[in-house]
Amino acid sequence: MTENPALTVSPLVVGLSTDELQALLDIGERRQHAAGELIVQEGTSSDCLFVLEAGAVQVEREAQGQRVALAKLEEPGVFFGEMSLIDILPHSADVRAIVDCRILVFPKKQLSTFFTQSPRVQMTMILNISRNLSLRLREANAKIVGLSVDAV
Repeated sequence: MTENPALTVSPLVVGLSTDELQALLDIGERRQHAAGELIVQEGTSSDCLFVLEAGAVQVEREAQGQRVALAKLEEPGVFFGEMSLIDILPHSADVRAIVDCRILVFPKKQLSTFFTQSPRVQMTMILNISRNLSLRLREANAKIVGLSVDAV
């Protein structure tokens, strides 16, 4: 198997076999992004799923003319861009490199073809993405409750 520690530890691929991981790696593209570079732009259409191999990125949105940091992603294997692949809506936030980054990119077209050939991989990855989104929603709910209590 081609070495890719970030992908092997990614919550995106929990439950995939070594052969399935290798097949997934074969359709991925490695990209480098310099510190400060915009990787994903809010409002643009989605065409990729991203897995952070090295570095750190920040998820941010603009609110009342200011940049608001929503999350800092710095663990190898963390993924982003999945929401737009699922709901087929434009990206909901910007993602910017905080430091120089190496990212594994899975274009939607290649993923669709791959999933047609490997439906078990598709089901497993969609389940993993759903689990991740569920965790994020729980965290957001906890923050909303905290803000609501603080406001009272």
